[in-house]
Amino acid sequence: MNKLNHFLTALAATLLAARGCPQTLPPAILGALVFGVLVDLDHLASRGPWWHRRTWIQEVTGLLVLGVPLAAAANAAWPGAWAYVLPPYASHIVLDYLCVFEARPLDPLPWPLKREGLGVFYPDDPWHSGNAERWRRRVAERGYRAVSENLYTPAAALLLAIALAACWGLV
Repeated sequence: MNKLNHFLTALAATLLAARGCPQTLPPAILGALVFGVLVDLDHLASRGPWWHRRTWIQEVTGLLVLGVPLAAAANAAWPGAWAYVLPPYASHIVLDYLCVFEARPLDPLPWPLKREGLGVFYPDDPWHSGNAERWRRRVAERGYRAVSENLYTPAAALLLAIALAACWGLV
């Protein structure tokens, strides 16, 4: 998923978990950026081919090994702070699993494996970057049944609007 979808969904999940706008909005934005978007920085350290830059940090293993202890430590220092770590981190992983790329939930173990091609969306972005173009070609060449993740962006925006409305008691 692209950064925009990750951010919108992570922020919505964080706000729903944290409950209590407007005071939760600044830490929710920070949590969404760090654990919903910046988790993708592991791509820079990956030595895999362009279509497989994920590391264990973006898998269930990362959520358990990094996310849960960080959430527990944050919660010990500031009750309720778990909501700024686990929901955005989990949303990142869930959104990635909706995409057609390969995933290994228990990485570094080689199994179980979500093989490439399984998923609803192919990676894309509103700016049509070079990576998005490569994915578009790869999906077409391999005959994957997937749609651009840009079709998810309005749903992510709606989810955030609902979360914001819930924060202020409008729904």
